[in-house]
Amino acid sequence: MINQPTLDESVRDLEAYTSLKWMAWGVRPILLFAAGYTIIGILHEWSHALMAFALKVPSTLFHLYVHLNRTDGTINQRSVIGVAGPLFCLVLGLVCGFAYRNTKGSRAGLLLLYLAWFGTSTFFGNLISTPFVGDFSSLALAFHLPMSVRYALAVVGLLSLSGLSFLIGRELRTWVPVGVSAVRAMVGMIVIPAIVGQALAILIFLPMPFAFAITRVGESAFWIFAVVGILISRKQSAETSRGLGWSWMDLAFLLVPILLVRTMVGGITLVP
Repeated sequence: MINQPTLDESVRDLEAYTSLKWMAWGVRPILLFAAGYTIIGILHEWSHALMAFALKVPSTLFHLYVHLNRTDGTINQRSVIGVAGPLFCLVLGLVCGFAYRNTKGSRAGLLLLYLAWFGTSTFFGNLISTPFVGDFSSLALAFHLPMSVRYALAVVGLLSLSGLSFLIGRELRTWVPVGVSAVRAMVGMIVIPAIVGQALAILIFLPMPFAFAITRVGESAFWIFAVVGILISRKQSAETSRGLGWSWMDLAFLLVPILLVRTMVGGITLVP
């Protein structure tokens, strides 16, 4: 006698098969990767501009930087304006990380996770570049910090960013549907979003100097530690994976920041 599957069993089998298909869970990470990157990038530059405005220093806000005339502001003012961006991103990243822990099973969870990553990585990425260029480099030059201190800060940033990337990888593993292998999870949650999402983010921020584009491509190297994290993690959660199918709201989270970036391309002058 052959036992025929019941209707409920057939439906469950179909749902399980569908959940294992990449299109069912792999599109949303790409959209939210680019959205999180763009949102943090916008807020980073606005933090510089608003701090300049608060200190009564005229500035022009662009999508990639804030321009200050060399004659405007004291050294201390310009230093505060410089660190305002990464510090704000760090605080926002920590707040989003805390919110993520409390809303992990919700639709907002994955976006909060990306915002937490890009917020904290903006801070530690700037810390890594202290001996060379960037917001903390300008601060170090203004206060004549010795190169030994600058390189020490760079090492702290490097280790912190690598560790955070590893933890993000372990967390992303919990968003993959149960039954998806670690290798497929790695490709779908890290490799494809890091390549396609990063390319999309670069397109959003065009026009962009070639050096800026290379820097942004180089940022993707830290996802290697996330790859290690996702491959050695066995954590999977059916609860979080339910929120991985993409929706039109995810597109809205991406399209609104794109429109904001386009308004910043021509420059926004802020005069106190």
